[in-house]
Amino acid sequence: MADNRNPEDLSVLYLQATHMSSRVSSLTVDDIVKVKRSDNLIWKLYTDNYLHRRVLSYLNHMGFYGVLECGSQVIDNHLITALVERWRRETHTFHFTCGEATVTLQDVSIIWGLTIDGEAVTGVDVSHKVEERQHICLDMLGFLPESKYLKGGHLSMTALHDHCISNLVNDETSEVDVVKFTRCVALMIIGGIMFPDYQGRSARLIFLQLLRDLDNVKSYSWGSAVLAFLYRELCNAIRVEKSTMAGPLYILQIWAWSRIKCVNPDRDGLTLVVPPVDPDALIPVSPYGARWTYGFSYTYSPTHSVRIIRDSLDRMNNNEFNWSVYQKNDIDVKTIIDSYDNKI
Repeated sequence: MADNRNPEDLSVLYLQATHMSSRVSSLTVDDIVKVKRSDNLIWKLYTDNYLHRRVLSYLNHMGFYGVLECGSQVIDNHLITALVERWRRETHTFHFTCGEATVTLQDVSIIWGLTIDGEAVTGVDVSHKVEERQHICLDMLGFLPESKYLKGGHLSMTALHDHCISNLVNDETSEVDVVKFTRCVALMIIGGIMFPDYQGRSARLIFLQLLRDLDNVKSYSWGSAVLAFLYRELCNAIRVEKSTMAGPLYILQIWAWSRIKCVNPDRDGLTLVVPPVDPDALIPVSPYGARWTYGFSYTYSPTHSVRIIRDSLDRMNNNEFNWSVYQKNDIDVKTIIDSYDNKI
């Protein structure tokens, strides 16, 4: 399909009439989809070194520490918009001039280091009164949030952050309190980075069901759930009337940077030197997404201009799309691939 805005075969792309690409005109050519984020408070905890090594050790054991190691990045709304315009709900793929492509389980596993095997991430969101939700928080998280911080099945990130700041873990903290503190941090990672939704700055308490036994957390297929959530948010965002979207869009941005040469920032010649895997280390190896925490520039690539990025994608040929990013002979990913071979 040479032009996503005018598909040749409507028997396949039968949802074109409601697709956001159909609204692109001279009047809307610079309109963008704005990304809603809920992760600023978890990054404050992490970058300000408020997470004790005992907490980080638990997060690693649970399989979430790799997400933190990838760091916070500015999401380019213009790049995301250009990609959403090429996402098709009918096929769950991006339609480029050089072919179709999509984010896969391997991408999620390598970029964030999440498990993609195991039990489904699911649960029953039973309706509770505010008092009942407060006592669930007291039991699982170690504090009783004020009612103003509870909205439906969501708990405010502010409440979680403030509790953590007021009850920092140290060498003398009891193991019970360390576990509860870790659940708070894990809930912020899940709600703020992995599954951010339109509520904004809040996390769904339904995830607490899966955090009761920290030893069992890694048995769930978090990577599969993240990918499914990303697909769902992309499918929602393509509707003509949509102007905002949520979801794990950091994964999508890294995927695009890694595969689409015309939007790939220059990493200023930096190469991520990955140390040998140390099974006794806090976390054996950084996920692939951590390479993008290093300095890079947009000197030779477009950014923050949906019109230019859209045009670059329109002109992209097969040689400008990297169909096989994760090569074992690439020093940037060799150790990472070896470490995650059992997941992909």
